[in-house]
Amino acid sequence: MATILHLFIPGLLGPWRAEPGFPRPEAPALERLLGRAELRSLAVSGIDATLFTLFGLPIAPERDLPVAAITRLADSGDAQQGWWLRADPVHLHADLQQVLLYDARTLAVDSDETEALVAEFNHTFGSQGRLLDAPLPSRWYLRLDTDPELITCPLEQAVGRNIDALLPKGRDSGRWHAWLTEIQMIFHDSPVNLAREEQGLRTINSVWFWGSGRLPHGASLACDAVYAADPLTRGLARLAGVAVSPLPDSAADWQAASEEETEALVVLEATRYDRADDNPYGWMGHVNALEVDWFAPCLRLLREKALKTLYLYPCDGRVYSIEARRLWQFWRRPKPVLDYVSG
Repeated sequence: MATILHLFIPGLLGPWRAEPGFPRPEAPALERLLGRAELRSLAVSGIDATLFTLFGLPIAPERDLPVAAITRLADSGDAQQGWWLRADPVHLHADLQQVLLYDARTLAVDSDETEALVAEFNHTFGSQGRLLDAPLPSRWYLRLDTDPELITCPLEQAVGRNIDALLPKGRDSGRWHAWLTEIQMIFHDSPVNLAREEQGLRTINSVWFWGSGRLPHGASLACDAVYAADPLTRGLARLAGVAVSPLPDSAADWQAASEEETEALVVLEATRYDRADDNPYGWMGHVNALEVDWFAPCLRLLREKALKTLYLYPCDGRVYSIEARRLWQFWRRPKPVLDYVSG
């Protein structure tokens, strides 16, 4: 089995405002791991930027990370040419004060709806060289010939928020805002959304542009194996020439699959959306489950010296490294998980 394990767990440590009465996970193994860890600050925070850093890719200031091209590579394998944007299906809910965004997780978009909406989009805008493609109902793509010079907000950062200040910025941003309005008008009248309204479902009434860029080069990773369902991780691993395997259900399953490996990256997404969804009890349940499936077994592997080093990435600008030889530093007492989550 691999002797070095990187656990990438976005949202593991919030951030939350852990006020009195905030739910507390039952995670003694995680608390011991954090208490024995060496803490290092990263130059970046957030899921996408942390992954780019792990894979050795540069992050240009005031530019999008080219997430669309990389996830397109994972989804379809054909992102070599052109400039790519994610154009994911969303629901925008407007009231008198704000416009809130709901992503595809809350929409249950099916393949027939996707095909119909994409066809309507392309019928209207295809003659302008703007063609939408949707290899998956939750991930839609727009291919352009040139850089649109936009700065966009990642979808995950827009979920559940007022979008007024989050719309694309840049030289032609006004034109893109106007185009979004046109798209919303077309989708509003679509038979797909008329049917969804009759069923009491949220409509798919807009798209969210983000992740603009060309496919980068030069990705590398110290690990010789990656386990992930996340499309960005899978695309980055493909760029780096690292094998990607399905996500194991537990550390025991990973241990059984990793006999020939020396260093592995495992991306666990259980806590990824809890903060965006303002769901602290969901977060507590997810941490409790990770405790059973991952943290307690990893602590045991470290104690047995079967695992040399464990790295925890909560995507908050920090990385926790736990070495087997440091587990016996009894003077470093564990602290409650909630001591690590305030933000």
